[in-house]
Amino acid sequence: MKKLTYIMLSLCCFALYSCGMTEPWKDWENEGNMSEDRLRPSEVKDLLCTAGGWKMAYEGVTFYFQFSEDGAVTSDSDESLLKNAVETDYSLDFEGEKVVLLTLQNGGMLQYLGENQENTFVITGYSDSQITATGQANGKMMILNSVTTADLQQAKERKRLAIIAYNKAQSMEILKTDLSNGLLRNASTNQFAAHYAMSCDENDNWKIKISLLDGKILKHTEYAMTINTTNDEKAILSIDGLTVNGVAVGALYYKYDTGDLSTDNPAFKVDLNKSSDMLKTYTSSWKTHIVDRNNICDKLTGLLTQIEFDDRSPRNIIVCPGETGAGKWHYVGFVINATANDATGCVYLENTGINYILGSYGDDAEVVRSIPIYSAFLDFCFSDKGVWMYEDSDSYFYVISPVSDEWFRMKI
Repeated sequence: MKKLTYIMLSLCCFALYSCGMTEPWKDWENEGNMSEDRLRPSEVKDLLCTAGGWKMAYEGVTFYFQFSEDGAVTSDSDESLLKNAVETDYSLDFEGEKVVLLTLQNGGMLQYLGENQENTFVITGYSDSQITATGQANGKMMILNSVTTADLQQAKERKRLAIIAYNKAQSMEILKTDLSNGLLRNASTNQFAAHYAMSCDENDNWKIKISLLDGKILKHTEYAMTINTTNDEKAILSIDGLTVNGVAVGALYYKYDTGDLSTDNPAFKVDLNKSSDMLKTYTSSWKTHIVDRNNICDKLTGLLTQIEFDDRSPRNIIVCPGETGAGKWHYVGFVINATANDATGCVYLENTGINYILGSYGDDAEVVRSIPIYSAFLDFCFSDKGVWMYEDSDSYFYVISPVSDEWFRMKI
C-alpha cells in the first residue's frame, strides 16, 4: 500500500510540474546555490520599491519610474516626450551570479523613443541610491538614481504643463485630424449612442455630423459648432441644438492635459478608438460573425439566406447555400481586402476575388449578384465611401454607412 501511495504521489507531482504549477518557485530556484556576493533579484526588487522613485538620463531624455511590490511600474519622462505616463508590468530574473535582468513590458515610456528603444535593463551593480545597467538590445549605459516622491511630483507637474501648452497651441489641428471622428457611448452600459464626425471649411466654420439609429432608421444630422480655446485647461466645442436619444449634449470638451474628449452630459462618454483599431480587430482576432437579418435597414431586409463575415485569411463575405427562383449555389466567398482611414473614420472593404469553398455549379457568384437584395447588400459593403464599423455590447458589430441610411448588425 505504501508503494502504491508513493507511485501516486510521484504521478501527481509530475502532473503538477507538467501543468506549470511549480513555475513560481522555479524562476529563482537556483539562486540559493550561488555565492554570497551574488546579485539577487529579490534585493533589486526591495531597492526599487523602497525608494520614492528612480530617474534615468538616456538618449537625451530623463525618464522617471515608480515600482510597486505587486509587479507594476509607472514610467514617465521629461518634456522631451509629450506623452502621458505609461503604466505597465515589470519582472526580474538573473543570468548567473553577476547579472540581474529588469524587464518592463513593452518598454514602458521608452517605447516612444525614435531609436535605441529598450525593454530590459541588464543590471550589473547597485547601491542604496544607484543602479548600474546596460540596455539588453543596444548595450548603452543606463544609470538609475533614486529620487524622492516630491521630485517625481515636480517632474510630473512640469510635464503636465508642457503637454497643456503644446495641446492648446495645436488644438485646432488635432481636432481636425486625430480627434475628428469617434463614438458617443452610454456611460453606464458602454452601448453605442452615436457616431460623430467634425469638419472645418476654409473659412474656419466648424460642423459636427451626428449619425445614430432611431429604431431601425439611420439618421445623419449636421450641427453648427463653435470652438473656444481661451480656457487654460480645455477647449470648449459648443454644439447648437444637439440631442442624442432625446438627451441634450451642449458641448464637447478637449482636455489639454490628457488629450481626451468628454461631453458636458455625464450620460455619455467619448470613444476615440480609430478605424485602424477596428481594422486590427478584423484582420487579427476576428471571429466569424453572422449578419443579423432581424437587425438591418429596410433596404436590405429580406435577405434569403445566411451571410457570414468569416475568420479565414484572407477574409471573406460568405453567402451560404440556398435555393431561389434563380437556382441554387454552393458557399460563395467574396474575398476581402480591408483598409482603414483614420481621417474619415471609415473601413474600406474591397472585393478582390471569388472563393468557391465547396466547389460551384458554374458562375455561382454571378447567380448571387443577379438577385437584387444580395447585389444591394454587396454594393453597400464594397462602397468606395467606406463603412463605419464598431463593436457594441455582447460581441455585436455594427456596419453603418457614412453617407446613406444603410446599416446592419452582426453577431457571433
